[in-house]
Amino acid sequence: MSKKAGEAASLPGEGEGGSRFSVDDLNIKVQQAHEVLLDLERRREEIERQKRQLEELRKKQRDFELGHRAVTEELTRSIALLEQQQEEGERELEDVRSMRKTLAGQLSALEALEPASWEPANLAEELAKALALIDQSRAALRQAQGRIDRLSWEGREPEANAPRAEEVLAEAEEERGFWHKVVSGFAYSLPLILSLLAVSLFWFLKK
Repeated sequence: MSKKAGEAASLPGEGEGGSRFSVDDLNIKVQQAHEVLLDLERRREEIERQKRQLEELRKKQRDFELGHRAVTEELTRSIALLEQQQEEGERELEDVRSMRKTLAGQLSALEALEPASWEPANLAEELAKALALIDQSRAALRQAQGRIDRLSWEGREPEANAPRAEEVLAEAEEERGFWHKVVSGFAYSLPLILSLLAVSLFWFLKK
């Protein structure tokens, strides 16, 4: 037997000592390996997807923590400022109500004066009371003037024909001085006037 014939006899896949795997077995192995690779690829994609989800969740959690802290602090500060403003506004409103009530009372008292009904014998006393009421009203008006200037009409141009409060007070002061002199003069002259009235009445009755 020649050498080539011996080598041909020893080739795998022929005779009783042939190859352990057939072509079908190899195809099955290849298919199984391919399926394993596909499964690994799907797992890799799933892991990547879960990784992206975790990163998105971490970002949202970080945004939540930062936003929660920032907005909470801003809300707390804003509420404190608004509460302070509300308290100041309530005090301001209470002061305005009190001043309005005081001025309204003074106005009502002044409007209730009826000089025509005063008795001549009590004229000095009535004038003194009226002047005291005017002084009291003027003091209340001066006390409220600063507050009035800071209210809603602050900054508005005064009307051309509307007198300023300072001018009104100055005129009232001059008027008060005039009436004070009148009352003082009348008080000094009252005994003489009463005496003359008594003498006149006596001569009238005597006739």
